[in-house]
Amino acid sequence: MTTEIERKFTVAEHWQVPDDAVGLHLRQAYLTPPGAPVEFRVRAAGNARALTAKSFDSASGAMVRQEVEFAIDPAVFEQLWELARRDSLSKFRWSVPLGDEHLASVDEYDGPLSGLRVVEVEFGSVEEARDFRPPSWFGEEVTGDPAWSNRELAASAQQYETKESADEPAH
Repeated sequence: MTTEIERKFTVAEHWQVPDDAVGLHLRQAYLTPPGAPVEFRVRAAGNARALTAKSFDSASGAMVRQEVEFAIDPAVFEQLWELARRDSLSKFRWSVPLGDEHLASVDEYDGPLSGLRVVEVEFGSVEEARDFRPPSWFGEEVTGDPAWSNRELAASAQQYETKESADEPAH
């Protein structure tokens, strides 16, 4: 099990993807309902497939989670994806260096969440996370706000998609 320490922010409208940024398309789906004490997710990142379990560390605050992640066979991923498809999202993740110390992961969502961009930065300690001063292209901090978790965004995407389908005229 690993400890994940991160802060999350919106991205300022003026920000553009740097020419030297490395990007990767991600698809992820959730096998547990919103609000579950342990979150189970499957993710496709390029050719890699993984199953992840995450749990908040209530003693350490909203930016600390315990995480177990392991690679799974692509056929197993597809079976789990089918089980969880309703609660899924798709995004492109850009890795943007922040000086010599940190790496920002900028997520640009597509599908029903198209246009939404958030940035996360991982840290080695809670103290390092607290001392971090975000660059000017970071927007509002949303660390710990459940509405900005990928789990909740996946549920929102499904609700939006369902509403859009209901609003379309019958053919």
